[in-house]
Amino acid sequence: MDQRENGMTCHSKEQNGLMSKSIEKKDLFVEYSTERRTGCYLSRFQGTCLILGNLIILCTAVALVAFVKKERIIYGSVSEPICSCDSPKPYTNVTLDYSYVRNQTSITILSENLAEEENSTLSENRHEEEEGSKEVPEEKVIPKETPWREIRLSRDLMPLLYEIHLKVDLENLTYRGHVNMTLKCTKNTRFVIFHISHIFLNKTSVKITDVDTQKTFGILKQFRFIKNQFWVIELSSELSEGTLYKVSVGYRGNLHEDLRGIYLSKYVTPEGETRRLAATQLQSTDARKTFPCMDEPDMKAKFRLTLTHQEEYEALSNTPRISETLENGWKTVEFDTTPVMSTYLLAIVISDFTHRETVLDNKFDIRVWSQPNKINQTEYAISMVVQCYHFFTEYFNITDVLNKTDHVAVPDFSGGAMENWGLVLYRETALLYEQGVSSSENKLMVTLIVAHEIAHTWFGNMVTMRWWDDLWLNEGFASLLMYFAMDAIYPDWNVFTLSVVAKEVFPVMVKDAMTTSHPVSTPIATPDDIAESFDSISYSKGMAILRMLLGFVGWEDFQKGLRLYVNKFKFRNAEMDELWDTFTEAVNYKYDIKSTMNTWTRQMGFPVVTMQADRDCYNLTQERFLYLDSMNTSQSSDEEYKWVVPFTYITEDESETQLVWMNNTSATIPRTIDSWILANYEYTGFYRVNYEVSMWRKLANQLNRNHTIFPEANRAGLIGDSFNLARAKLLDYDVALHMTTYLKYERGYAPWVAFLDSVEYIKSSISKSGAYVLLQKYLLDLVAPVFDSIEMSVEGNLPERFLRQTILKLACDVGYKKAVAYARRMFYLWKDQGMTLPSDYSSVIYMVGVREGGVEEWDYVWNKSQSTNVAVEREMLMEALGQSQKPWLLWRYANWIFDSSRIRMQDVRLVISYLSKRPLGRMITLHLLMTKWDKLNEQFGFDNFLLRETIAEVTQFVNSEFEYKQLATLFKDKPPKVAKKQTQTSLALIRANINWMNENYDVITEWLRNHVVGML
Repeated sequence: MDQRENGMTCHSKEQNGLMSKSIEKKDLFVEYSTERRTGCYLSRFQGTCLILGNLIILCTAVALVAFVKKERIIYGSVSEPICSCDSPKPYTNVTLDYSYVRNQTSITILSENLAEEENSTLSENRHEEEEGSKEVPEEKVIPKETPWREIRLSRDLMPLLYEIHLKVDLENLTYRGHVNMTLKCTKNTRFVIFHISHIFLNKTSVKITDVDTQKTFGILKQFRFIKNQFWVIELSSELSEGTLYKVSVGYRGNLHEDLRGIYLSKYVTPEGETRRLAATQLQSTDARKTFPCMDEPDMKAKFRLTLTHQEEYEALSNTPRISETLENGWKTVEFDTTPVMSTYLLAIVISDFTHRETVLDNKFDIRVWSQPNKINQTEYAISMVVQCYHFFTEYFNITDVLNKTDHVAVPDFSGGAMENWGLVLYRETALLYEQGVSSSENKLMVTLIVAHEIAHTWFGNMVTMRWWDDLWLNEGFASLLMYFAMDAIYPDWNVFTLSVVAKEVFPVMVKDAMTTSHPVSTPIATPDDIAESFDSISYSKGMAILRMLLGFVGWEDFQKGLRLYVNKFKFRNAEMDELWDTFTEAVNYKYDIKSTMNTWTRQMGFPVVTMQADRDCYNLTQERFLYLDSMNTSQSSDEEYKWVVPFTYITEDESETQLVWMNNTSATIPRTIDSWILANYEYTGFYRVNYEVSMWRKLANQLNRNHTIFPEANRAGLIGDSFNLARAKLLDYDVALHMTTYLKYERGYAPWVAFLDSVEYIKSSISKSGAYVLLQKYLLDLVAPVFDSIEMSVEGNLPERFLRQTILKLACDVGYKKAVAYARRMFYLWKDQGMTLPSDYSSVIYMVGVREGGVEEWDYVWNKSQSTNVAVEREMLMEALGQSQKPWLLWRYANWIFDSSRIRMQDVRLVISYLSKRPLGRMITLHLLMTKWDKLNEQFGFDNFLLRETIAEVTQFVNSEFEYKQLATLFKDKPPKVAKKQTQTSLALIRANINWMNENYDVITEWLRNHVVGML
């Protein structure tokens, strides 16, 4: 359509898709009217009837217009600046694509992101600064300098200090702020560019002054470049290199429940009163949603924050408060200046929470905050915080530069936790622990997450990656360091086997074996790419390859390298190469760390090392491990993936670990004739090993004779490797299945988890076929003797308790009568008599009660999930609801994700994962994805994690050609904004699933028939 507004031209292109109506934010206000003229030949009688009919319609329309005003709202956004630097023309064509229109009558699109003067008129006063402009061809007025078109800000101006005054109104759900940015000019420039997003900028408040002379600079133009979320100011004269300048900006915004930037959260008190609070989540690119800033990780600065809010609340930020005043019901709090840090680490909480506090000997103040009625659940967390700070302070030999830390359990939080320096925020299940209610698994999770966030103090906060392509430097190191702390605090937990191998390495290897994976260090081209980089590749694979580095440099040199790195780059940013150079120095140049580790960080995937006998040696060769056929891979024929592999092994005759380097090539090791070789000792390497079939049989025989000869991590590794090699068609499934026959004697947790994760793929793939019954019977034969040999107690160390929980769940899932009877009896004792359940088994008991029950049981569990004040108990109850075998109950549950009064937005992805755990639920969630795709995108498309994880959960076991084509068409016609990579991964996985069924179903069925007793 054409649009003319006050003689001003603006070009608009659709960019971001539609926004969620729950956020109530729009990107453009457009009004238009259309004329429709038609003609035809009619008889007089027909003409008379038509005129009378039209008169009736006209009268009706006039009445409606007179008494009813309706609006049609189209959600959209534009990729070009609304206020262009180009000389204006009186007319422009504006194309607006949209996919959702509320059922109303006149069109209105309101921009929340424009300068305040532009919100309703597209700048009524803009003609003043453009007066006298001549109309010229568009190509001749494009400025020679367009720094706003780059995704990265120039370094011509670098921030030193932000002085922020923010007034947050939790009654009217608004905030209003003013920021003074002190910038240092590093190169002469006439442009000032910073980030804004979803805030109203007061254009008349913008002022640029010389800090020393107080000279104010004239502004030629200022506009918003939506594509890169920039506000661009062109000055009438240049800023000078080496000079300090102050940029002042006023702005305002609205609080929404979108879990981004500064946002609204709520909770309900035991008395039924709904209480509000404000919290922040600024990582990765939402500091700009809270205040105008240079929102890139290497543009570090100090922050001086002043908050004003209603007096009944208390405000927290990164640093201690230094003053507090009250006036007319408003409280104003000034906070101390922060250390030099990245914008995404600034944090705010305004709430009526209470806290638990302890002060260390060095006067370091530690507080843990929660809703008042949950403060008793913070005791374990504060003890962990204390122990973790002690450990990391000693490990790095560097104390935290702040003198306090607050840890807050927020009712609504998108991730697990966020490491904001001095003010760490968590979702409630990640921080709160209730003895006797929370399970041992929840205790492990709280321990892991607290240790992870505190590790960020040194690795992420003090030293930060230079750009988001090296996000893994932050997250990979924090993920490894948390296990260091846990191992020191709980040495009997055996966390490197319990969690690292079983829960981190194995799952991420599955994702990294797809052609749609990405390198640990991956290029970032758009803001959406930043959001998509927060995945298991950055976290778990990053951690795994660092653990491999630890394996060959040793604990002492690894610690030395980390200390050197933190001391060298403290309060600064670093790139990956600088880390490797520091480690090379730490090992006294024994290894070229950079050339070794670059093969693991700069290319996707990982190798499978194949051992083949050749006379008196074994030849070791490597190739990229993939699930897909080579004909389906995206790599070109001349592009080979090779790694520098630290290949470790032991033999039946020699228990000392041997190390052989595969430097992008093959290698050889001595051959053993009649004894076994076990490679990748303790599973420290991020690679799989494929033996000759005869060696696989020797290893299987050893497992059946005495499986404890092998470390638990390697027993898990043999099962995981064999099944995944079979899935990739590098090993026959009968060999992999033969590796599991010893499990009836296994009492270690990690091998059982490896087996269940591996067999889950088979179970889910054949769940709609006859072989499913055979597999269930085989699993029953394995688990029954183990269940009979263990007691359902809550005593013992964590691995023992984890094993009992795992065995009980498997026994109930396959219908072992003793296990099901135990769970059913306990469920009704809890339901009818109010008995307290053993915390480790309560989750399984809830599941069995719902699965075996009907509407009464389902509704009872739902009501309990809404009334409990223990977040982890609520999650266990909500997980159980997804186990029902009544489709109408599952459909009701699935549709509730769109009702925020029933399912909080932070819990939507959990509900989807709960529903996707069993065959019936998977069918329903897949149908939901395909039939409610528009609504899912509309309501959750802005979330960095939710839609991506939903797609992954729902599609991971799809294996029909029909469903593949439906999903491919859906993803192509309506691609999601922040989950495009996931759609590609899912389609690739589905294609692999289809091929897998065609090639392996008959082999697996035949093996099961030969090994299952008592089945037809």
